[in-house]
Amino acid sequence: MDQLRDRIIKEFGPYGFKYFRETIWSSSLQQVDLPRVRSFLLKNNFNHIDVSLIIPQNEETCRMRWSTHYQQSGQCVSSMHKVPIPAGSNHLKLTFCYTTSDVRHNSQAQTVVVANALRLVFGVPIARELIITRYFSESTSASETFSDEGYASQFDNQELNMFDNPAIEQAELIEIPEDAAILLDKSFAQTFPSERFILMWLAFEAIIHSVIKEGSNGEKRKAFFEKILKSDIANKEVLRLFKLRCDIFKEGQVSGQNIENDCWSLYAAMQLLVMKDCEQRRAYLLGYESILKQQDIASK
Repeated sequence: MDQLRDRIIKEFGPYGFKYFRETIWSSSLQQVDLPRVRSFLLKNNFNHIDVSLIIPQNEETCRMRWSTHYQQSGQCVSSMHKVPIPAGSNHLKLTFCYTTSDVRHNSQAQTVVVANALRLVFGVPIARELIITRYFSESTSASETFSDEGYASQFDNQELNMFDNPAIEQAELIEIPEDAAILLDKSFAQTFPSERFILMWLAFEAIIHSVIKEGSNGEKRKAFFEKILKSDIANKEVLRLFKLRCDIFKEGQVSGQNIENDCWSLYAAMQLLVMKDCEQRRAYLLGYESILKQQDIASK
């Protein structure tokens, strides 16, 4: 690995690239096809990316896996453990080159974009699973190694909704569309909150279409939150989330530090959306409005 790292620094350093992100993927790609992958990346303006194959000769190399579990008290705990990478296993290595550490930090989504471009053109097995991520620079003698980007999100730390007065178990739900349930299932499995938000929003839209049959998407959202729930506060928040959705979908912009909170707010809006008119929905709405009011005061 050190020899590969030194080669990349020597090759790209003279062109002003001093910071690097190395990603290693399980892959079925063969050595003979590497030139075709390189040609594809250049053809599509995926520049300054080194492509190679690596095959560990023993099981001394490990990846780090995060596991999240709950203690008897309900406390969420995230811990990391080593998992040996099988000897003789085939891996695609993509190394991204940057001029500054800030550019590298702000280009994290590039890894996902490039990997999925390869998957869509050459087939998913070309980059099946991200095994290891390494960061290194021209000035450091050692690299920082990561594997899973695991941590306990707000959904991991969420307290269970065991409410009384009104009793939560008496809540009445609409029939949740199957496609929305599948999207939600995938969203809660995501490591990155921006990916989680995108899938949650798609699930939200699938649900709103099943609740309100007529009108445009915006009219349906307004019909539910402003006219059915009669909540200007909730309607305003859903409009804000829609604008965030547009930033992500159309502009590729993500709100960064606040995206976890945005995911939670969208989750709360969906809780209201899937409940029929019942005491539990009214209690949830009061709680949601209260939190939004507090956030609005704190931001001023």
